[in-house]
Amino acid sequence: MSDDAPSISRLAGQLSYLFEDHPELRSASDEDVAARLNHDDRFARAREQNPLANDDTIKEKVAELADRITPEMVRAARETL
Repeated sequence: MSDDAPSISRLAGQLSYLFEDHPELRSASDEDVAARLNHDDRFARAREQNPLANDDTIKEKVAELADRITPEMVRAARETL
């Protein structure tokens, strides 16, 4: 997994799944949705980089990773849905 930010089209796909699983997030602010996506993204990157690590180690690694998704990116992705 790259450290580059995901594309807007990829985010739109993620939003589609996220909103299907959590319809209450459809009305959440772009900032709140970005925070949720960043949380999930950091965990996915930490797990990919450390596939054999235990949960405590993954939590430490998550804290070391930077956010890659901005509210502006979420807004642009929402516009494509």
